[in-house]
Amino acid sequence: MKKQAAIIAICAALLMCVAAAGCTSSTSPSPNASATANSSSHAATANSSSHAATANSSSHAATASATVTATPTATATPTATPVSGATQLIDVQSSKGGDLYVGDVIVTTGRLVDANGNGIPNQQVTFMATVPVMGTISQGSTTTDSTGAFQYTHTVSTNGVPSFLLHTMTVTGWVAYAGNGVYQPSDSPHVPETVHFS
Repeated sequence: MKKQAAIIAICAALLMCVAAAGCTSSTSPSPNASATANSSSHAATANSSSHAATANSSSHAATASATVTATPTATATPTATPVSGATQLIDVQSSKGGDLYVGDVIVTTGRLVDANGNGIPNQQVTFMATVPVMGTISQGSTTTDSTGAFQYTHTVSTNGVPSFLLHTMTVTGWVAYAGNGVYQPSDSPHVPETVHFS
């Protein structure tokens, strides 16, 4: 009887150990479970980071959009409008003066302005000369630009000059503006030149 009781006691102890081992095994996390949990944790962290990055990018975009300012457009200065009435030919200059010879190229420049000094555009100015025996003749004309400025190129030649005048003579030249219904006529100063035709 004592042997049987001892055997029963040993078996009971073994069963308790097995039960205890089973409990321990069931409470310990398996490697797969740990990996899954870890993966979930990383995914959650990555997802959080992604949301944070997206929010941060949105914040930067909103900031950049908020700091954009419009640049004002420059306003063009209006050109002064000429007034009707008196006119004047100013700054009239020739590239060559004094003694002129056949073949000389002369460039004459100047401006046509109103009483306030504003340039008068799109007006015809004529280049005049007084020649002995021949009287007053026109050498040509040109039109003023948007600022009232003009330029005329003339070459000294014997074309149209009678043979008995082909010698040295004094010719007086000037620029003339005939005027119209809005602007009055005007002349530049008359300048004498010595022309050597021979």
